[in-house]
Amino acid sequence: MGKKNKDTVISLPLIIVKTQWWLSALVSQISRVEENMNSTEYESQVQRIADDHFLKISLKKLYEWLIEMDKYVENFEGVLNKLRELYNIKLLRDVSEHEVDYYKQNGNKQKEFVNEIYNQSIIKPLIINGVYYIGGKININELKLILNELEDILDNSNYNIKYEAIYMLDKLMKMPIV
Repeated sequence: MGKKNKDTVISLPLIIVKTQWWLSALVSQISRVEENMNSTEYESQVQRIADDHFLKISLKKLYEWLIEMDKYVENFEGVLNKLRELYNIKLLRDVSEHEVDYYKQNGNKQKEFVNEIYNQSIIKPLIINGVYYIGGKININELKLILNELEDILDNSNYNIKYEAIYMLDKLMKMPIV
């Protein structure tokens, strides 16, 4: 594996497309979860576990692309801050991704995410008073409000490019097209 290049610039159109894709994936996943969240059928309950994991992945990917977007565009800082306030998205996804390690008592944040008495994960989907919580931590209704705000910004497409980003854009313009 080669050295990481911190100066690599990702084109703004690619960032916009990826942000829109992951937003769309997350909104679709939320709709599916809400549609089946009160089902008592075993298959639906099993699917809920998988859907919860997919929600964490989609949310993390959207969050990563928004961080890239924020390097260029002013409009996304508020959305990023609201997502950060919900919960540590990366940590929630990482714990879910390494679930087996946690059950083997080898998780990096073991005490925070596993009930030691019952050896059960505490990042499973929860439904409290009719509200779905991703990983038992993120209120899906609060997330939907943030996603609606993000959709409004993306639909507007009237971005304010950050002054600091002009250097990065200039650099990108000088790169050879492959």
